[in-house]
Amino acid sequence: MKGCLGLIFKAVIVVLVFFGLLHLGVIDWITEKINNQNSQEAMIDKTKDVIDFSNIDEEYTIQKNLNLVKSRIIFAEHNATGQRFIMIQPKKDSILTKEDIESDELQDKINKALSEKQQIIKIDELTITLRGEMQGIGQTIPYAKAELKISGLPFKDQQGIIAVATTKADKDILIIAVNEKGKYSQIITDSFFSKVE
Repeated sequence: MKGCLGLIFKAVIVVLVFFGLLHLGVIDWITEKINNQNSQEAMIDKTKDVIDFSNIDEEYTIQKNLNLVKSRIIFAEHNATGQRFIMIQPKKDSILTKEDIESDELQDKINKALSEKQQIIKIDELTITLRGEMQGIGQTIPYAKAELKISGLPFKDQQGIIAVATTKADKDILIIAVNEKGKYSQIITDSFFSKVE
C-alpha cells in the first residue's frame, strides 16, 4: 500500500510540473525551438558554407542537408512539379569537373567517378541527349541533359541534367537535377539556380 501511494504521489508531482512548465510557456518554447531547427530559414543557414539559398523563391524548398564522411549532399525541390535538385560537394577530390561535363567521354567519366567516390547515389545507366549552359551560383554552369537510372534514391528512371559548378570556397560541386514524374523542365532548374549564390 505504501508503495502504491508513493507511485501516485510521484505521478501527481510529474503532472503538476508538466502543467507548471506549460503555464510558464516552457513547453511552447521547446516546441518552437524544435520546429525552428527544421524550418527553411534554419536549413538555409546550415547550407550557407556551401551555397547561399537565401534568395530562392518560396516555390522551392531545401529538404535535406547531409554532412557525410565523404561528402556534403543538399537536396532541394520545386514544390509544384516535384523537380528535385541534388548538390554533392565531396570533402576531398572532385567527383567531376566542368571540363568533364564538356568532354566527349562524359558518360564513362560519370560512371567511373560515381561508382568510385559516391556510394549513396549511383547512376546505373546514363544516356546523354543534349549539352548546354545555364547561369547560376554567380557563373556559367555547363550541363549535360541525360536520361538516367539512379539507385540509392526513391526515384529511379529519370530525365534531367548533370552539371558542375564551383563554390565560393573554390570547390567543385556536382549538380543533378531530375524530375521523378519524367517531365523535366530546364526552365525550373534555371530559375532555381539563378537565385542561388
